[in-house]
Amino acid sequence: MTQPHEPDTGHAAPNAGRRLLLASILASYASSFIPWSLARAQTAAPAQANAPEAFLSVSRVITGRAALDPTQANRLYAGLVATVPSFAGQLDALAAFIAANPSAAPQLQAALDAANAPFAKLPRQIATAWYVGVVGAGPVARCVTYETSLMNVVVADRLKPPSYAYGPYGAWSRNPLTAA
Repeated sequence: MTQPHEPDTGHAAPNAGRRLLLASILASYASSFIPWSLARAQTAAPAQANAPEAFLSVSRVITGRAALDPTQANRLYAGLVATVPSFAGQLDALAAFIAANPSAAPQLQAALDAANAPFAKLPRQIATAWYVGVVGAGPVARCVTYETSLMNVVVADRLKPPSYAYGPYGAWSRNPLTAA
């Protein structure tokens, strides 16, 4: 009796050793990304440090607002520390100046300019951060907030900051219709 003939497909049977080798190479490649992302997350954590009370008290004097969002304060502080050299030291000196000269608080910038203080530019940087939502200048400038920046919050009862263009794409490029 003859054996039934199995068709020859031309493919060899799967090799378990090759598949194991391929799986281990892919697993080691994929796992090479894990330590990098964990290290990145660990280094990013200190940048989100809480703003010290000195930053909040100085910010209250500069902005003229008694209540400031603590989450936004943390983000602005972290951004200012990252973009302004020696920010923490200048902030401490500014807080000490305000504490020593409480009558100068309403005219803080004029008092700092008159005293020729080395940290005289700091109130402008803090005010810009709170009102515009941008820290730093030039190539190192970073937008920290937009909708919750004080320039939008103080007018929120009447105006809403647009987050997109009104009308169809390109509507802002056409000339308005003139009355006939």
